[in-house]
Amino acid sequence: MIKKVKIKKFDGKNFYDVYDYVAVEETYNIFINRELVKNLSLSPSFLNEFGVGFAINEGFLNRIDKVEVDKNSIYIFGEKNKNEKNKKREKPKINIETIKKIISYKIEAKYWKITGSFHWASLFNLNGERIIFVEDIGRHNAVDKVIGYAVLNNYNLNGLILHYSGRIPYEIVKKAVNSGLSAIISKSPPTNKAIELAEKNDILLIGFARNGKFNIYSGRLWEE
Repeated sequence: MIKKVKIKKFDGKNFYDVYDYVAVEETYNIFINRELVKNLSLSPSFLNEFGVGFAINEGFLNRIDKVEVDKNSIYIFGEKNKNEKNKKREKPKINIETIKKIISYKIEAKYWKITGSFHWASLFNLNGERIIFVEDIGRHNAVDKVIGYAVLNNYNLNGLILHYSGRIPYEIVKKAVNSGLSAIISKSPPTNKAIELAEKNDILLIGFARNGKFNIYSGRLWEE
């Protein structure tokens, strides 16, 4: 995940030889049913989870049969059922206390603290209990990894809430739509296109979630 390198540091007056830690970046070929669909750079962890999450979140598949990693290639096998994609699921009621609990959760982003080069993503259940936390050099990658983890561990995605470190663009909401997530929380705001897509698909969208405060851009909370 990280690597120690020798660098020259300038303090405003002089140069010094010092060691620093940088993020490790690897490039992977992504195959869906043996067809190359993408070449992506990501952190070398949770690769099976990434493959599954990417295939579902990008709309390639909605049923996963198998995932394999061979050096710098990730192979995902499965099917895309068009009827499944069009099936509307009733969103669960999310309590305001659950959101308050999630945004008060202490974030242990150790690789970001060391390098400043990582994003993070996590999934919570409707009781505000954390299921998985992942760091990656890319925020989209981190989201794919946590959703892939949930799929591989047979969680009901409709009952999960995404909390992650980046702003909320259209592409992130699209991942939630394709996977079936109910809510997205971030310390940063969404874009207008993200809000429109969230409203269309009844996804709770929360931004500026900091210090016990937040803004709701789409959806509603239950106070009881």
